[in-house]
Formats: sequence, C-alpha cells, structure tokens
Amino acid sequence: AEEALEETKKHWRKTVCPILIKTPENALDSYINGWALYQIISSRILGRTSIYQSGGAYGFRDQLQDVSCIVQHHPAFAREQIRRACEHQYVEGDVQHWWHPTGCAVCDRGVRTLCSDDLLWLPYSLCRYCEVTGDLEFCSEEAEYIESPVLKEGEHERYELPRKSGMVGSIFEHAKKALDYSIERGTGEHGLALIGTGDWNDGFDKIGIGGRGESVWLTWFVAHVCERFAWLCSELGKGELAQEYRRCAQKYAAAANRAWDKRWFLRAFFDNGAPVGREGNPECAIDSIAQSFSTWTSYSDREKSLTGLKSAVSCLFDRENGIIKLFDPPFTGEGSDPGYIRGYVPGVRENGGQYTHAAVWLALGCLNSGLTNEAWEMLRAILPLNHDIAVYKAEPIVLAADVYANPQHIGRAGWNWYTGAASWYFRVVEEELLGIKLRGGVLKIEPKIPDSWSGFSALWRCGDREFNITVRRAEKPKLIVDDSPVNDKIIDLSKYLGKHDIIVEIG
Repeated sequence: AEEALEETKKHWRKTVCPILIKTPENALDSYINGWALYQIISSRILGRTSIYQSGGAYGFRDQLQDVSCIVQHHPAFAREQIRRACEHQYVEGDVQHWWHPTGCAVCDRGVRTLCSDDLLWLPYSLCRYCEVTGDLEFCSEEAEYIESPVLKEGEHERYELPRKSGMVGSIFEHAKKALDYSIERGTGEHGLALIGTGDWNDGFDKIGIGGRGESVWLTWFVAHVCERFAWLCSELGKGELAQEYRRCAQKYAAAANRAWDKRWFLRAFFDNGAPVGREGNPECAIDSIAQSFSTWTSYSDREKSLTGLKSAVSCLFDRENGIIKLFDPPFTGEGSDPGYIRGYVPGVRENGGQYTHAAVWLALGCLNSGLTNEAWEMLRAILPLNHDIAVYKAEPIVLAADVYANPQHIGRAGWNWYTGAASWYFRVVEEELLGIKLRGGVLKIEPKIPDSWSGFSALWRCGDREFNITVRRAEKPKLIVDDSPVNDKIIDLSKYLGKHDIIVEIG
C-alpha cells in the first residue's frame, strides 16, 4: 500500500507539474505550480464532479474547452475528448448538450437541445489541437454518429437514450458538419446568429425561445470558428473550402461590428427585437463576453473592440472587492424574461455576479488588445489567495466557479473545484501572460507581462525535454538558447533534447 501511494504521488507530480514558475506574485506561483492542472484533470476531466456539483456527466462544450486549454502538455486528453464528442453528435450535426456515460455498448443518455454554441466547440477544439500539436492525421480518424427523432416544433429539449446510427465520418467531417449546422440555423433581423434556447449563458434560455432572438456573443464566436476552420482547411489542402469559411467569418463579424451601442457591443436581441446590453437598460446594460470575444477574430473593428473592453473593465471590475462581474445590473424582473437566470438572487452566479470563466475571458481580451496591466490586475484578483478567506469562505487552493457581488454576500465564493475557469486561467497565464506557446513542434516565448514585473523564470517540460526559461527586461528583444543567440526567435524542439537554458530579453 505504501508503494502504491508513492507511485500515485509520482504520477500526479509528473502529470500536474510540466511547468513551474517563479514570478513576483506568490499567489500565482502557488496555483500554477500544480494546483491548476490538478483541479482541471481530477475534477473536470476525470471525475467531472466535486463537493459542490456531484454530476459525473460530460458537457459537450465543457470538457472540450478543458482539454483544448491543456493540450500543450496533455494532447492525449484532447484527442480522446474530441473523439468522444464526435460520438455524441447527431447525424444532422447538432449534439448532446450533456450526457451520462452508460458504461455499456448502447449509447449514453443525455439531452438534445436547441442550445446554440455547444456544437461550435468541436471545430474550435479540433483547430486548437492541430495548431498546437501539428497532428493533422488525426483529422482522418473516424467516429460514428448517433440518431434520434429531431426535436419537434415547440419542443425545446429532450432527455433521451439515442441510437447508434451506423453512419461514420472522419473527425474533420464531424467538425465541419457541426460548423455547417450552426451556419444553417441562420441569422436574425440584424444579421446575427440566432441564440436558440441559450448560448454559452444557459440562463438566457428564453431570449430566443420564439426562434427570432439573436446573440452578439455567439456571432463573434461563429466568426472566430469560421476563421480558424479556414486555417485548418488550408493546412489540409482544401483551399476553396477555406475561402468559403473566410467569407463566412467576414459576414458574421460585420454583423457583430454593427451591434454597437455608443461605448460597447450589445449582448443580444429578444424575439421581439428588444436589445440586451444597451446602455441605460435597468437590467444587463453591459455584458463582458460580448466585449472579450470581439478580440478573437481579425475581422472585428479594433477601435470599437478596444473601447468596449475599456468600458467593461470600468463598469464591471470592482477593484475594492476584487470581483469582475459577468454583467451589470443584474436581472430583477423589471424587463422581459431572459430565462432561468432570473431565478438566481441578483448578484449571484450568472445573474450579475462574478462568473469566473467569463472573468478570465475578459482578461484574455485585454491581453489580446494590449491592455496588459488591466489584464494582470484582473488575473491577480481572481486568485483565491488574494481574497480574505474569512469572507471568501472556500478552499484557497483552487478557483471558484463564481464569486457573489450581492451586497449581502459580497466577495463570497460560490462553488469550487468544478469550473471551466481553471483550464482557461491556466492557458491564459501560460500562453498569453507568460507567452510560452507550443505551435506544431515549435516553441515561441512572447510574454505580455505588466509594467510592475521586471521578469520571471519558468521550468518548462515537453516530453523528455526540459527548458530553464529566464525572461528579463532589456533595451533590445533577444532570444538566447544555451548562450547562443537565436535570430528567428523560435525554438524548433526537434533540434533540442535533454536540458537547456533559455534567456528571453524583452523591451
């Protein structure tokens, strides 16, 4: 038993510590150096459960995001989950919103819905996997579709046990079918993607229940996925198809660019055309993810995007209490019914509290747009060790899914462990803040550190390779590997085995 315990410890140390960092922020080092990946792998991917959410189900969008965020270190998790997601896609192209594994040869019980964003995470995750690993052959592997009667008119969801269809398609074909199905669902009066019975915010399940409601956030995401999928098509030698998706990305981005309201982007439109996210609205006057996702595509209006981000930081970041609200003000029942989100107490969870998943996205948007100091300020605020634990009332070692903004409970954490915020936080810190990016066997180090940092160090492992990275400020940018300057600023991993020292000098 003692030997088995030691083997278990060794396994987890190797699994969750492929990167060890030393920065000016001890709370960041503590979380990234083991706890982040432990939270992601143990709770989100393997257990799919925690003290606060005893579920066990796979969420189609949930675990795809988790594995895509850690693919630099654990590509096997990504391959497995992408294939698993393909096996839970209907022949029409839509997918199970979530499912419980049955553990037998028949299909898994789950729910078929009209949620509008789930299926898009499949092409997104496939592009992410291929970009990081360079493994394009994975696109040719096959998976079987499932089938059941399509949802009838007026039927918004169905919990069911579907059947195996006997129809197979390549991983690429599954991803393409998902993207095409999303596009085929059409757009609304403003040229925006239809929200269905909720986009990423499930609580917005009545905004478009009549089939006409639109989502600005979803439109940005469709534009981004089309742009990324065009890249994948080009890599696979499908040039004409790539052009089609680029045109599609431009069309969706143009519609989202038009959804502008003086200082920020709108969030959505109800079936009756009433706007969500308009300045002056008594509920949800500004929403963060409509601003953060505007930075994900090259076809957005950069001036508007930057203005929207600054507005979101100004309106939603409560620096005094270290809370980044999802939107403000919360829903209280004064306006049209957006859905079950209104069942939450104002300022709790998605209803105007900090939904940490989206808070990390806002920090990412700022990093994408050069607002580095603001991004770091928010990333620092998210860390539980930077909260008063007597108020926070949750484990300080892992991220919480939400933090309350309600005045009666301000600063209190909602549920811990089981949150997609963990994977996004790890990715944003490693790849964007610290700038350590693996792309098809090539390592790039492009930090975006705040002015208050003079630099940082990191021990970064990839297979049997180990790199001691030192980042420091200097007059001119420079990359030095084992005392030799590297002029093209990239590190081809095929040329380096064993241990190496890297010095990155930044302006």
